[in-house]
Amino acid sequence: MGRFLYRAEADGKPVSGIQDADSAAEAVALLKEQGLQAVRLQSDAMSAAMPLDTGGLADRDYAELRHYFQARHGLRPFLLMLFRQTWLFWLLAVSGAAWLWSAGHPLWGALLLLLPLALTLVALWKYRDARDFDALLSAIAMGHWKQAASLGERLSRRIRDESVAMELTVQRACLQAKIGDTDEALATLAPWQPVMDMLMPGMYAAQQARVYLAAREHEAQLCCHREAVAASQQDPSQTLDYALMEARYGSAARAHCLLLEVDRALLPEYGDAFVPWVEGIVALRQGRNEAAALCLQQALDQLQPLAGNPAVWCSLAMMGGDYAWALLRNGHKPQAAAIVAAVWPVLAVHGDRDQLAALSKVYSWKSDAC
Repeated sequence: MGRFLYRAEADGKPVSGIQDADSAAEAVALLKEQGLQAVRLQSDAMSAAMPLDTGGLADRDYAELRHYFQARHGLRPFLLMLFRQTWLFWLLAVSGAAWLWSAGHPLWGALLLLLPLALTLVALWKYRDARDFDALLSAIAMGHWKQAASLGERLSRRIRDESVAMELTVQRACLQAKIGDTDEALATLAPWQPVMDMLMPGMYAAQQARVYLAAREHEAQLCCHREAVAASQQDPSQTLDYALMEARYGSAARAHCLLLEVDRALLPEYGDAFVPWVEGIVALRQGRNEAAALCLQQALDQLQPLAGNPAVWCSLAMMGGDYAWALLRNGHKPQAAAIVAAVWPVLAVHGDRDQLAALSKVYSWKSDAC
């Protein structure tokens, strides 16, 4: 049973929450049975299968927070959200402290103020984990492997949440694969197989695929994706991931067929950008350059709102590289060069060999022009 975060409308008003279901299709069906419209999931089946700690928050509040922080990262949005949640508590505490002070009880007034202050300090203490995890993702995106490894070890010592510990293990395995030790990477991942198999069929194969992607062993990666899709009974997010990798490293025709199997209404909202991305790569490989440019521009426009989240930086850079390549084929060199310059720090680390070979000359041209 998974716990799917969602956004929807009830009587024309936005609502958020968590729906328990065995699949994305069941989650959407159950929400529609409740009379909700415009239902959009905020998590895929794999993330829904992970243990979910709401920190004592109501389902609605937790879902709203997760959506808020999906596109907003850093201390400032954290403090703004903290103020939105605690402003009434602060108002009551300050008013009460002022009354106690005027009544000749300054000590009690000071103690009352300590309550919201203590809650704020606890929240800030917990924020350091989110800050360090963002720093880990940023270091990985920029190719700073030693910094990423150090941050991962620090977080592993501090965090006890099982889902975060699992993701940190996967990230460590991918780092090992990046530096050329695929066997050690797979050995790092292996102890989690029983847990992953219990949480969701196909989860372990999907994480193996991430390791092989980091190692640039694409045949093994595609094999793992096929296994993950079959084991998950064609889960739409797993199928879309497989379609993306077939489009990039395997068969464009197979990628197109896989995409036809994906029910877009069952994808998490952030997955919208990946459908035109796959369509754009397929068109690019088939030589339909104008169609590729249109699809890839749409994909970028849909993913761009999440650009503040380092978790999407690699995808955003690869997507931008594909769009620049399409523009270049259509004779739009200045526009292509501008996009390449924007994504190059990440693309140079994670880009495909052919992609980088085609775009490096454009990047050099842009640098010389500047």
